[in-house]
Formats: sequence, structure tokens, C-alpha cells
Amino acid sequence: MKNQTPLEFYNLIKINPSPEIWLKSRKVKIRMLKILISNIKISLVRSGIPFHKFQLTKDSARILFFFNNKDISNAIKDLKKVFGIYSFNPALRTSNRIKNIVEKLILVGEKILQKGDTFALRVKRSGKHEYTSQDIAEKGGQAIIDNFKNLNLKVNLSNPMKKIYVEVRGEFSYIYTEIIKTEWGGLPIEKNKKILVPDIGRLSDLLAGFLLMKRGCEIYPILFQLTNDDYFLELQLSNWKELANYSPKRNFIIRKVNLIKIIEKIENILKEKKYICAICRLIRFESLSIILKEFDIEGFDRIRAISDGVSLNNTSLCPDEVDLESIAFNYLFSKYPVFTPTIGLEANKVKELISKISRDLVNIDYCQFKPRNQEINIRRTFEELKTLYKSLNLNDLILESLNNIEEIKIF
Repeated sequence: MKNQTPLEFYNLIKINPSPEIWLKSRKVKIRMLKILISNIKISLVRSGIPFHKFQLTKDSARILFFFNNKDISNAIKDLKKVFGIYSFNPALRTSNRIKNIVEKLILVGEKILQKGDTFALRVKRSGKHEYTSQDIAEKGGQAIIDNFKNLNLKVNLSNPMKKIYVEVRGEFSYIYTEIIKTEWGGLPIEKNKKILVPDIGRLSDLLAGFLLMKRGCEIYPILFQLTNDDYFLELQLSNWKELANYSPKRNFIIRKVNLIKIIEKIENILKEKKYICAICRLIRFESLSIILKEFDIEGFDRIRAISDGVSLNNTSLCPDEVDLESIAFNYLFSKYPVFTPTIGLEANKVKELISKISRDLVNIDYCQFKPRNQEINIRRTFEELKTLYKSLNLNDLILESLNNIEEIKIF
């Protein structure tokens, strides 16, 4: 059976930006489209996929990237991971003259149509032309039937076996047989929307960062190490390598902070073992605050918020109540808001999203301590926990860990 997508004919990919972009003012829309084009270029170059040129159509409605035919398949895989794209089409381009359109339709039909097929032409136009979309459909359809009489083809507009699309836009026409929709849509990632993404090894932490990327945020991951098991640390980095494929950064760097020495001290001296998870949360908040205030790391001076992968579905090693209520302690150390994009997601939804991001993402046994019977009640224990945290005198240990931050370059 012939392939319905005649890639051997294509020399461009027509990109349809996310509909959400069109809700913006013209000024914002054009800015986002330029950012989207830049992100696509970076992604293609990083993946080693050459392209001849790119352009925005005159009406700013479509983005065009031109390729050698052999590179289109790889480009398709790459574009599926660029936020801000709703769909795209490998396509042929010709003029807006009906004669030229019909010639290309016959060329495409020769490759995709088989004996006994039903087919339909889906035509749309933008701009002023001396003909209607119906004119193209009628003349193109008749030309296909006349040129392939031996195939006994029939037109079926409601449920055709094969579809050929024609999009006339201004002085050019685009012919294609496939609409490839991305999983995510979203907004193009912008450099002025910087978010710090702490990760203790939970997939929900990683998912929180991903969902903020989908909303156009540029993320800066901070990994908090809670296990000495090298195998699990490698898995954690492997997970981030999968996520990094969705980032338009030329260089994606992860920074790792080892908290094991600090948590070991807490385990040894803390009488109220039920507060270990809450204290660990405070340590992470204070560490992030110090990093943002005192460390000269490129890009960090423009970070405006912090993410958190808290999700109330009983999948974390720490109880959901502790995770949720301890977020309130962030204000003790930082002025930045904490975004919790996963907080309302059920376990099945988290699993579904993780699977869509990459089937290579794996759950990690991320904490070697696994304290039991953890609890927190902000109304009753807020002041108690503040006093307890100060009494532990962890400042020197925290600074020691932060002064030994490990930078890991993904690409």
C-alpha cells in the first residue's frame, strides 16, 4: 500500500501557530511569532537538521521552513516538541494560479491514490482571488478523475479514504495530505519569563516545570540530592535529558545540591521525627533563597517565580498534607511566588502526561531517608517549627552544600 504522505515531493513545512497567540494584540502576536521562529531555529540547529530558509507569510498567519526532502522526516519529530505550534503540514508550494494548483494535485494524486479509492479535496483561501474555493475543488477533483480513469476513483466529501488539502494564501498555494497536530500547543518559551524549578526526584516536580514551559516560561532546574545511590541519580539526570528536548535553550544546565549531610544531622539530633519532611522543605526554600540572592549565576537575576510539584494524589514519599501546608513557609525566605501547576491533577492524569512527554521517563526511589508518620499543622505548629528550625543551626551546612553546587550540562 502506498504511503498517504508523499514526503518525496515536499520541500517545506507549513507551521500553524497555537490559536492562543491570535488572541493577543497585534504587537504581542508579532513578538510571539518572532520568538516562535527563533525557538524553532534553535531546536533544528541543535538537532543538526539543516534548513534553507524560513519566512512568515505576508498575513503573519503561517510560518514556513524550507528543507531538503531527506531532512523533513527528522524535522517533523523535532517540531512536535516546540511549544507554540498547534499543527504543521509537510507541503508543496506553488503559485495561486488554478492551472498550477491542478498540476500539483495530479502529481500528488499519482502517489497516494489507489484503485477504488474515494477522495476529497479540502480547500481554503485567504486573500483576494478571482476564483472561489469551490472552483478549485471542482476543477481539481475533475482533473484527478480524468487523469486516473483506470483507478475508478469516486468523490466522497463526508468520509473519503484519502484527503488532499489545498491552502491558497495570497500569491502562493500549499498542497499537502496530512495535518500533524502537536500534543501540547501552548505558548512559545520566552527568555523574560524565567522560573526556578526545584526537583527532589519526583516526576511531579519535573512535570511542574514542563507545564510552566508550556505556558511560555524558561526554566532553570535545581536538583536536590536526597540519596547516595548513583543509579537513581543517573535516572534523575536521564529524566531531565528527556525534558530538555522541549527547551529552546542552546545550553541546558542543571545544578545539583547535595542535602544528604544536612538531613543526616537532622535525623540524629531531632527528637520530633514527625517534622523531618517539613524541615527538609524549609531547607530547600532557604537554599533557593540564598541561591537567588547571593549566587551570581547567569539568568538567575531575572527569575520571577519558583515551581513546586506538589500533587494531592498520595504518590509522594512525603504525605500530601505536609507537602501542601509547608509551602506557606516559603515566605520566610523568599519574596517569589510558588507556582503549583500539578496540584489538581489526579495520579492517572499525571501518569498520562508523563507518558506523553516521553516513554523513557521513570519513577525514582529519590529519598534514602523515607521518614514515617510525618505531620504538620500550620495553625498549631507554625511558630513551633520556626523555632525548631532556627535551633538546628543549619546555616553553615546549607552554605557548604551551596558552595559545592555541581553544574551538569545536558547539551
